[in-house]
Amino acid sequence: EADDRAVPGHWEGDLIIGLNRSAIGTLVERSSRFTMLVHLPREEGYGLIPRTKNGPALAGYGAVTMANALKNTVTDMPTLL
Repeated sequence: EADDRAVPGHWEGDLIIGLNRSAIGTLVERSSRFTMLVHLPREEGYGLIPRTKNGPALAGYGAVTMANALKNTVTDMPTLL
């Protein structure tokens, strides 16, 4: 049902990591293709531990940071429209 986009409510997410380890989360609703871009701030303490080659892509972007960024984006959206 998610593959044919017949039923609304299925979301697909991805992560874009840019220069200087900046990050944006993308959320796309599959049936309407409504897209949200969420800025992901760095967690407190970012940069204190040296980076390692081939380390985890989400180092410095924990689940709490993602949840807070999503909540803030969805809460602020009506005022931005």
